[in-house]
Amino acid sequence: MIIQITSGMKTIIWLAHKYGAVKLRACAHKLMWAPGDGCALIDTTTYQTNVMQRRGLIRLKDGATDTFVLTALGQTKAEAMWFEPPRVRETRRQSGSYWLTTEQMHALKPWLPAQFAHLRSDDRRLLSGIVHALRENLTWQVVSGEYGPELALRQRWAQWCRSGAMDNALGHLFEQDADGQPRLVVTTAMLMRHRSGARAIECGYLPTFTPIDEMEAA
Repeated sequence: MIIQITSGMKTIIWLAHKYGAVKLRACAHKLMWAPGDGCALIDTTTYQTNVMQRRGLIRLKDGATDTFVLTALGQTKAEAMWFEPPRVRETRRQSGSYWLTTEQMHALKPWLPAQFAHLRSDDRRLLSGIVHALRENLTWQVVSGEYGPELALRQRWAQWCRSGAMDNALGHLFEQDADGQPRLVVTTAMLMRHRSGARAIECGYLPTFTPIDEMEAA
């Protein structure tokens, strides 16, 4: 009998195999996870947990009420995965957070679009999420929640990239290094390793951050 396994189930199986066990916490929203003490802490729906149990992929760890381990079938499925499922990285909770300071936002104000400023979602919240995603190479889905809805983050990034506002903002966003000298909060290297950042540079939306090798070639 062929057992259908969703991308969410593959993620849980992979994590259970990697960490030895998973602690499944019931929630009503999308699957998210973080490393725990001897297990992976996963927020997922009760429905998905029940389905995986019924299909014989996971079972309760002896003496536990919310910690699961793989069954023999689940172990077989895990060993058949040659590569880490994409959703493992996409659904990992960010470690720590990054928030732009009042001083940084004040310095950015002249470079942000003035039109409809009073109607926009919180600029500081969304910009902080965008910066955190770029610095840590995280997906919009992973940083959503604390910094706002995923769609809002995507839309703000796309709209401000096309208008040139994102290039202005990132090009004038500084922090102090260990010696007290100003440095860019988001560097070209950070942008180039991030999928959306690299795409924006490729499309010419972030001219301030032209890769060094291209500058030398020019």
